Amino acid sequence: MNRLISLFCCLFFLAFLNGNFSEILYQRAVAEGVSCLEAEKDEIRRMEIGSRYLSVLKRLETESGRPPSEFLTVCMAYGNGRIPSALLDFDTMDYLRLKYLFLQYNRSGYERLNKVYRAVWDDVSVFPVGEDGIVYENSWMFERTYGGLRGHEGVDLMPPENLSGYYRVVSMTDGIVEKIGWLEKGGYRIGIRSPSGGYFYYAHLDSYAQDFLVGQWVEAGELLGYMGDSGYGPEGTRGKFKVHLHLGIYIKTEQTEELSVNPYWILKHLS
Repeated sequence: MNRLISLFCCLFFLAFLNGNFSEILYQRAVAEGVSCLEAEKDEIRRMEIGSRYLSVLKRLETESGRPPSEFLTVCMAYGNGRIPSALLDFDTMDYLRLKYLFLQYNRSGYERLNKVYRAVWDDVSVFPVGEDGIVYENSWMFERTYGGLRGHEGVDLMPPENLSGYYRVVSMTDGIVEKIGWLEKGGYRIGIRSPSGGYFYYAHLDSYAQDFLVGQWVEAGELLGYMGDSGYGPEGTRGKFKVHLHLGIYIKTEQTEELSVNPYWILKHLS
């Protein structure tokens, strides 16, 4: 009888150990998968967060005081570029445990992914248009034809009335003016590089709020200019489309100097 009990206990212990070992192997496989999530991948740049996770992100940010990029990195890494429903009910400690797992097994992969989300999430604090009634849709990479077939590298914010020079465009972040002036496709534009490395591009302006200089520091909420309909031709061209603000957000990577990411859910986060 004693031998039978000992055998049963041994088998139970081996089963328990095997279960834990399988879980460890699974967790390690998940963590090591972060290395596949490069910034150039469409899933990373598109950031299809959804309304449910956006509310979770706001809750976690408020409760913990931690930046949104931290939670988003964990979620995207765990879901291989998508938001897993299993993580919607997680609290801050659950996310921190997963973060520790990624750092333990694949620190470089986690930090590479986190760098992308820090650049485009952690510095934003102000909605880019200073008036109410602005509408926009998730139009990132929609087809555009001016200058050749291409993807729409941003989101268009449309005012309630087609008035050029009226609606205030403000900086979403602190940062440094990196580019200013006319572009054929963008009209009068200004580009701000935020402290975490994101490049925020405001295009089709009617006019600038001041004579900005490259290298000039601006504050989040500072007036940049006024919404317009400039662009699609030589300098001064107007009226080729309705008044709106084109907002683009870009990151630098090892492969490219300027890679577009989807601003839509960032705008929703600020709304």
